[in-house]
Amino acid sequence: MSTAGVRDAVSVPDNLPGSPQHLAAGVCVAVVVASYLAVLYDVVTVVGDKWLFVAVVAAAVALAGVLRALPGKYAVGLSAALLTSGLAAYLFTVPPAYFDAMTPMRFVMDTVALLTGYSVLRIPEAGTWAVAVAPAPTFLAAYFAFRRQYARATGIAAVALGFFVLTGDSTTTTLVGVLAAAGAIGFGTLADHAAGTRQAQVLAVVLAAMIVGSATVTAVPGGASPLVPASSTTTAGSLVSAGGYVGVGGSLRLEPKVQFVANSDRATYYRAGVYDRYTGDGWVQTGDVGSLENPPPTGEYVDQRITAERTLDVLPSAAVPQRIRGVDADISDGGLLENGPTLYAGDTYEVRSRLPVNDRADLADETGRAPERIRDTYLQLPGSTSERVVDLAESLTSDADSNFEKARAVEQWLEANKAYSLDAPKPDGDLVNEFVLGDIPGYCTYYASAMAVMLRSQDVPARYVTGYTPGQRVSEDKWVVRGLDSHAWVEVYVPDQGWVQFDPTPPVDRSSAEEERISEAREEGVEGVDAAGSENGTWTAPRTQPGEFDDLPDAEVGPEGDENVIDAPRQTSSNGSNIANITAPRLEQADSGGSDGASSPSIPPLQTLAIWAVLLVGAT
Repeated sequence: MSTAGVRDAVSVPDNLPGSPQHLAAGVCVAVVVASYLAVLYDVVTVVGDKWLFVAVVAAAVALAGVLRALPGKYAVGLSAALLTSGLAAYLFTVPPAYFDAMTPMRFVMDTVALLTGYSVLRIPEAGTWAVAVAPAPTFLAAYFAFRRQYARATGIAAVALGFFVLTGDSTTTTLVGVLAAAGAIGFGTLADHAAGTRQAQVLAVVLAAMIVGSATVTAVPGGASPLVPASSTTTAGSLVSAGGYVGVGGSLRLEPKVQFVANSDRATYYRAGVYDRYTGDGWVQTGDVGSLENPPPTGEYVDQRITAERTLDVLPSAAVPQRIRGVDADISDGGLLENGPTLYAGDTYEVRSRLPVNDRADLADETGRAPERIRDTYLQLPGSTSERVVDLAESLTSDADSNFEKARAVEQWLEANKAYSLDAPKPDGDLVNEFVLGDIPGYCTYYASAMAVMLRSQDVPARYVTGYTPGQRVSEDKWVVRGLDSHAWVEVYVPDQGWVQFDPTPPVDRSSAEEERISEAREEGVEGVDAAGSENGTWTAPRTQPGEFDDLPDAEVGPEGDENVIDAPRQTSSNGSNIANITAPRLEQADSGGSDGASSPSIPPLQTLAIWAVLLVGAT
């Protein structure tokens, strides 16, 4: 058979550009492919190598172009081989502990979880996984697009995009992908039938109508409309969530209603969630959080009885829980309560915790190195982190020898230099860059995120924690905890001691905002604001007789009355100046990719520009 006959047999087009309809169909296929690749690119910018990812994707497209004459069944086989080899390479990077815990049932449960909203960012070595899976669908979609088989190319890309819709990682890109898929099939059909310009314009009008419909009909894939901005103020019962992802930033209005009543022999923070992976605008909890063993706590024991006053999806407890009664829940190797039930009003459980050591001298003397798995998990930083933030953190910690001392220096600087407000704006770029280097105010999620990132940049393992502060004390051993008491703070790893709690949020500003909100709710007659006699005011311990216990040293009490929150003396730099007086460098546009807090105009996201482009074409 001649060369021309072979080419005809495999349906390879002589001239790839072809008609405008072919070109439009090819562009639409590329947009669908880009929609799912954008999700993977976001992953590698958080944890991974974005340039390696770009190189692998480009190589897959180039390979498709070179092998476009290959029969279809061989192309499908090659794509399957790419996926299999990529996943095999990924498995070699996963810590052995995951294989030790893997069973057939665990594999099935993990697969189901992934397809029902378990974010890709939560899997171990997510950046490696993204690089491993990207080439296969990209190669096959490009292969069919080069052969002008647009429906098949769109189908491959749509399946990949659909996977990320199920994991919850694709949001606005879903709408863009759906519209592009419709355009690819429509323009491809017009090209196959040699349709004219008039038919192409009709198709553009249909796509424009789909966009307009999506702005008002929430059933259109993609969720919230990219054309109508959402409110920047979030109203929530609390900052605590049972999910594996928490967003940070934006104006916040917490409910003053009581969440639970705690009977305890001392004031304590109640930990509910621990997060290890920072994305630039939120925190993700991976499987590493609960699986990593820590040094056993050596501090005092504290017993708590928690009574829910409303529905709770978490089990708050003081760190580090040792035993739990009243509910069916697990205590992980990492000292976290897991797999607990949903609590309803009146449900009660009891926890015995053992606090980490709270001796400043012992903590400051620990200058060793954290275990490698701790370092691998809790030193991650996204690619968006500004070098100016890193430089500032270095200047703050340059005279500190231990993780504890470095943490105290950063905590002190944030408390003294950043303004507190629940009406904080949500930055367009990386939240930590904007908060640390800019003039915007923030609340606990801003402070905790900033401290964790700054410490990680200085080789100090740190993690983001959510839960509740002690709340309002209504008797000697009883506290009322409201949604307003939900909080975020930081835990810093001290070698041979474990995780030590720090709270960089200014306590006075926070307490004032809470008291004002509670008073306002009472005046408005909001139900559920009080419980266990909290309307009678805060209980204070009776004063002792003069001279009684005067010879005892004062307890080391931190913010909100929790003795386990470190409140060390103010640190100074090598020249004797107060660390709090160090000035942060000014924010530049390149540091965050967004606004510096001023009301200057900004360019809309790429997805929004693409959608408006289709609208413009449809209108003309």
